Amino acid sequence: MNRRIAFWLTIMLLTGRALFAVDPLGSYIDWRFHPPQLQIRDIQGLNKRIVDGKLHLHIREFLELVLQNATDIQLTRLDVLTAANDILSSHAPFDPQLELDFTALRSVSPLSFFTLGGIGSSSGTGSIAPPGTGTGSGSAVPGGSQVILPTTISSLSQSSQAQFTELLPTGQTINATFTTSRSSGDDFLYPALFGSLNVSVTQHLLQGRTNLQAKGPLQVARTELLITSERSEEAIASSIALAAHQYWNAIELRDTIRVQEQSVDLARRSYDRDKKALDLGALAKLDIFQSETQVAERNRDLIASRFQYKSSLDAMRHLIGADLTPTLRATEIVLEDQAAALPDRSSVLPFEQALVKALEARPQARAAQQQTNVDALNIRVARDSLLPRLDVSVQGGATGPGFNQMASQTANPYPGLGSTLGQVLAFDYPSYGFAATLNFPFRNSTARAALSNSVVNRVHDQYLQRQTQQGITNDVRQALNSLDLANASIEAAIRACDLARQNVSAEQQKYELGTITAFEVLDSQTRLASAESALLAAYVSYQQAYIDYQRATWMLLDGLGMVVETPRVH
Repeated sequence: MNRRIAFWLTIMLLTGRALFAVDPLGSYIDWRFHPPQLQIRDIQGLNKRIVDGKLHLHIREFLELVLQNATDIQLTRLDVLTAANDILSSHAPFDPQLELDFTALRSVSPLSFFTLGGIGSSSGTGSIAPPGTGTGSGSAVPGGSQVILPTTISSLSQSSQAQFTELLPTGQTINATFTTSRSSGDDFLYPALFGSLNVSVTQHLLQGRTNLQAKGPLQVARTELLITSERSEEAIASSIALAAHQYWNAIELRDTIRVQEQSVDLARRSYDRDKKALDLGALAKLDIFQSETQVAERNRDLIASRFQYKSSLDAMRHLIGADLTPTLRATEIVLEDQAAALPDRSSVLPFEQALVKALEARPQARAAQQQTNVDALNIRVARDSLLPRLDVSVQGGATGPGFNQMASQTANPYPGLGSTLGQVLAFDYPSYGFAATLNFPFRNSTARAALSNSVVNRVHDQYLQRQTQQGITNDVRQALNSLDLANASIEAAIRACDLARQNVSAEQQKYELGTITAFEVLDSQTRLASAESALLAAYVSYQQAYIDYQRATWMLLDGLGMVVETPRVH
């Protein structure tokens, strides 16, 4: 009795995790009939920003819409889900397996005939009795022979098997097999039933002792999920920064149109004055063409800028998903920001402080570090593969039936299913033992190559990590340099615009006094338009440099509510 209790307690402890800690049947039904659902996201946040039929946008609102609705960003988010599924796939070696088999075979075979020698004949009667008993009588007919003609024997064989296998996280492999077989037919007085139970537990003592071969891919998949999440954040931030650049480019085109409209107005006023002078005879007819040409050329440039601005708005409309319905496509977009409204310079850190912040906050740096951790794990797995393989297994089991004691003449020597199960589970006829297997590879070329490749990959990724750090350093330095350049350009452009305006006024007065020709007046107007365009470009360059600075120091997404959804996978 103690032997039976100890055996079943051991079985319960070994298989308890698979049978009680998880619900394999419920999990299977849930995944089979209720698989995970993933739906495409609807466009969000547009309707509440439409006022009087126009979509009014500031830079932060625009970036929020891009984050919510841009198709490439939504595609990037899906990469994290794919990486999470890789973790689920890496659990496959630890999945418990239950296999049920049933086989039935009906066979009919001929019985060999035989002849009884002698002269005569016989007849008689008899009855079938259990082994060891029987009665009968008969008579022989002299001079005759009796031939037993061939007959057939029909038999039925049925076998069932249930096998359970699981690899535990601690490294043991459990295998339990229960088999029953039943035979019946003409050559069996009673149906024969046989059952057996075999349980084995195998443990690796050298290679695979810590189960690193099976747990390694799972740990790698978990780390790859973190890497994918970090890289997804980096890719989304790049998309947001690019969208911000597009926004300020559109602002520049919008304000360029305003500058060109002013230039066209100045040219038109000059042309009107020249036309009046021509009508009064104070201007030669050939001199009117110069001012008229300027009006036509500036109108041409204005038309081109308007179409460029429209194309820029269409590109922005595409980013925020405002091109998916006729109503949204027809909605006018109004940009509310002014390029001259510069962000506070006090929020810009000195180079070394900005660099420290960037190296700590950038997901790209964390992803590079995580990749070196993967390489270190792969090296451990490869080194484990070089060890000899020593496996020890213990096994035990029981069989049934042993035939019943033939206590009476009518006893059935074959017990039924209940008796068979009782004998197996009670261990009336036990078996037990152990086995040890040693596999010593004198030249494991595959493992050696894997170890060498893992070492090379680690050094390769360490160089990539250094390259990433250098790239972040360069991003911060270039962003600060661009800010300084834009700031200096603004100061110079403001001075140039003031002088250009004064020059236009002075040239206009000279022209009215007749000391210069219309060419000098028109040329001063052109210079003024160029100076105003340069100032506008300097403002936009500062805005874009500030975006790059926020991107480099990982402050661009602050306040946008960006969350890369990382599924929890055990």
